[in-house]
Amino acid sequence: MVDTSRRIDLSGSDVIVNSIGFSTAGSVGQGGAGNLVLDTTGTTPTLITATGTLTAAQMAAGMACYTGGAGTVTFDSATNIVAYFNSKYSGAQIGNIIQFDVTAAATGPTIALGAGNTAATGTVSTLAANSQRTFIIQITNVATPACTVYS
Repeated sequence: MVDTSRRIDLSGSDVIVNSIGFSTAGSVGQGGAGNLVLDTTGTTPTLITATGTLTAAQMAAGMACYTGGAGTVTFDSATNIVAYFNSKYSGAQIGNIIQFDVTAAATGPTIALGAGNTAATGTVSTLAANSQRTFIIQITNVATPACTVYS
């Protein structure tokens, strides 16, 4: 599970709210634009009972619990992820991320990527039964929506 209680940005201006914005060390006060991290706490986890698409809004809840049989969970498209950031925050930026956990019950799903998403080297595409994995989806292009998926 993602521990959202101990995140800092090393700039001395840490405020913990339901989503966390951070800047690289030393960029605050110098006009540097930080990255927005969607890491929402307190939202009800998404329950996935069958093969289907995990939407950007469901990912932003922070956890998805897969209880279906053998099947595939497809992450939302990069276009929809960028649109989600545009609808909820001050606009999608390169470097924005959604971080969430996927848990698997007795049967683990295969993870597929929606259009415009690319798996980083070493990213896991299947979840073992009775396991949990953290995924991070980072926006890499806003004009032609693209994201990289890490696990």
